[in-house]
Amino acid sequence: MEQERSNASAYEKPYMPRVYDAVAATIFSPFGGLNTLRNRALDLIGITKGMRVLEPGCGTGGVTRLLLARGADVCAVDGAGTMLAAARLRAAGAHFEQQQLEALKPSGRFDLVLFSFVLHELPAHMRAAALTAAAAALGAGGRMAVLDHAVPAKAGLAKLWRGMLMRLEPPSVAHCIERGYDAELVNAGLRIVSHHALAGGTAMLTLAQRSMEK
Repeated sequence: MEQERSNASAYEKPYMPRVYDAVAATIFSPFGGLNTLRNRALDLIGITKGMRVLEPGCGTGGVTRLLLARGADVCAVDGAGTMLAAARLRAAGAHFEQQQLEALKPSGRFDLVLFSFVLHELPAHMRAAALTAAAAALGAGGRMAVLDHAVPAKAGLAKLWRGMLMRLEPPSVAHCIERGYDAELVNAGLRIVSHHALAGGTAMLTLAQRSMEK
């Protein structure tokens, strides 16, 4: 529990929004850049004007801004006030809520829930709580998208990338890069629709759907 509190409190430090943005941009720069990765993911998801999107773990609002640009109606959630402050400046048209993801209580129903590079930071029981709450907020036929770290197929790059992630991210990233999220999404009541390797295989987009009758 102490490690979990430490991970959460780290994001409240005033310099963290700048560090977060700089690190995220740097690690994906050899693979076309972070915005290219994000936009490709949103293309595959199929964001449409008026789509109601819940974005848990919005961070500094980089994805939030792109969702708004495509006409989505976004509710962006994060547990850190410093990150939300940066996100509000970057994506002023979204609705923002400060909530810890393991205690997520979405307000309303959504067409899409998008977790972007956040689930790997949570231990298993917190991921389960966040995914269950988010799935319950989907309307009939609603979809969930998980964009997160992955390991490229090329052996040399795979070893380098895995080692970097294990040093850079919390220990819970091991589950993300070794197992993905399929089992946890199914446990949350969703059906896996597709997988999409992005940024040279360093990221994976997993799409899942809630059954129409629920």
